[in-house]
Amino acid sequence: MPLRLITTSQYADVAVSVYVKIGALASRPQGCTAATATIADYLGLSKASVERGMTQLTRPGPDGVVELSSVRRTRPGGCGTSAVRRTRPVTATEGFVWIPVAAAEDLTPRQLRVYALIAYAQAQGIPLTESEIAGALHHHSGRRAGQPLTTAAAGEIVDALEVARWITVDRRAGTRGRHHFTAHDILPDVRPASGGQHDEDPTTSGAGEGSGSAADAGSLAYKEEPKTDRPDDERALSSPAVGEVQVGEAVENADEQPQEPRAPGRLALRADENHPSSHRPRTYSGPPLTISTRVHAVLEPVRWLYQRANVYMQRRIAREVGRQLRAGIADDRLRQRLVERYARTMADDIRDPGRWLLGVALPAWGCGIFDCEAGVLWSSGRRCSVCEEIVQDRRRDSAPDQSRRAEPLVEPPRSPVAPPVPRSHCRGCGCRILHVKRALDDGLCPLCRTEDAGVLALIRTAPAHVEACAGWNGAGCSRPALGTAGLCVRCRTRRLQCVAS
Repeated sequence: MPLRLITTSQYADVAVSVYVKIGALASRPQGCTAATATIADYLGLSKASVERGMTQLTRPGPDGVVELSSVRRTRPGGCGTSAVRRTRPVTATEGFVWIPVAAAEDLTPRQLRVYALIAYAQAQGIPLTESEIAGALHHHSGRRAGQPLTTAAAGEIVDALEVARWITVDRRAGTRGRHHFTAHDILPDVRPASGGQHDEDPTTSGAGEGSGSAADAGSLAYKEEPKTDRPDDERALSSPAVGEVQVGEAVENADEQPQEPRAPGRLALRADENHPSSHRPRTYSGPPLTISTRVHAVLEPVRWLYQRANVYMQRRIAREVGRQLRAGIADDRLRQRLVERYARTMADDIRDPGRWLLGVALPAWGCGIFDCEAGVLWSSGRRCSVCEEIVQDRRRDSAPDQSRRAEPLVEPPRSPVAPPVPRSHCRGCGCRILHVKRALDDGLCPLCRTEDAGVLALIRTAPAHVEACAGWNGAGCSRPALGTAGLCVRCRTRRLQCVAS
């Protein structure tokens, strides 16, 4: 793998994994003929991620170099088939590092990039620090796109590689107190020895000889036979030894462990002997996780959730609990926090126990005061005045916008009840009116007020002698008559009502 592919920030992490797999498949004379979906199955990635990585590799990089070439193929009938892909030959003047194919299949793309960087530094004898590893890794999406990772994030990736046993980290064993990183081409055997002696059969040969004790017992493969790995490989030759016992034919328990037949067209260079469509579960095989009694007592209310998380998340949860305990948080306070937040959550809503414990149950909520526990002072049990002011300020800011009104955290005070408006009778027609505004001065309803204004206007413009109203029933009226009917507006309205009834 070229060093420029590892250190250049323009290449995404998935491009590194795709390059390793295609480079291994392209080592054959016919090149890499595997389809995109097949490569995705090998790497355990989605087809879209593999296509994105191949697109970056087929385009010129910042220095104009193209790492991957792709040639389309068409069958004689006109139907298309998978393209032939080949990686660029690496020159002797540029930096490169050899990467095992098993690492691309077992590690995530970002972990593979860190592993390749450690392997190159190991080959060149360059001491590394976690901050230098973080400088070679960059964000490729989001607001921090193009920025390097933090040292803490790089340390978590290194820890994951150490847990996966692809590297060994000797803490503070390097120069000037640096960590000493050792990259492994093959996962080391961690099987414990009993009593300091190896449990080996005395009849078997040594570990470096690569053969069994007898011909009828079969033999262990010392080197990969091309004809066994790829039946269609042209480099495969016939057996060099006449009468050599073939592996699998003379094994006594061959019927008990039948091998799964390989589907035609799905064969490719792989690090294991499983079918590409079946993925091995990545189980943790490192040292057992141990936590202190104090941390175990704090996590007792949510113990069943803690046990359902994987070992990596369990380690992070235990570290977070230990950090808060060292910061001065009391044990009963942290345990009570877990009890209350678990009581407010339905068990069926917790999809990922590890993420829920780290993101919901353990973080401290409040205004930032050490004694504040989600708006309540832990020492006295009273409400935090700072949190109440923050809530009131947020409610005041969001009050004009009715569409974004949030549910108040504290019940707002009730507004005082407005006094009832006094009512009275109109002195003109006797109807009920509100004793407010202009009714306080003249005691009239709007209709009577309009009629009086019209009468006053007629009086000002009429001659000195004004005819009086005869009344709607002939009994007379004190109001002046209007028009030719000899009646005022009120009497004329009442007469029309009587006629209509």
